[in-house]
Amino acid sequence: MQSRNDYLEALGIPDFLYSKVDLTSSISSPLSIMVLELSSKDSFCEAGNTRDLLVKMLASIGLDLNSVHLASIEKSNLDSFIADNPAQVVLVMDSTFKSDKSSLFSTYHPRDVIKDSHLKRETWEILKKVKQCLK
Repeated sequence: MQSRNDYLEALGIPDFLYSKVDLTSSISSPLSIMVLELSSKDSFCEAGNTRDLLVKMLASIGLDLNSVHLASIEKSNLDSFIADNPAQVVLVMDSTFKSDKSSLFSTYHPRDVIKDSHLKRETWEILKKVKQCLK
């Protein structure tokens, strides 16, 4: 990663167009929050209305995209993915997923909230619990 950044810097490409983050230093420490989706349909990992709403949802609890790890995975890989990527809090954006772990939350996916605004209240309640757990 660093040699790529050195190369882009040498070409005079402004640093806001590329990442200067050294990924090797963050691998040893656990993530604070990981946001997962279990379906790639209208993914929040791609630009669009779903991602825009996710950004607003995160901002409502004092987070931004730079402070979370986003991933789109298959439901069958969820347990192993969480085990391989430890995080203080995991937020699964799939209302059908249930867990009894205190640091694992699930709520509606932003695409579902866009389709049905009645889901906002319940989603907000989960986001407040996530915020409390991150303190």
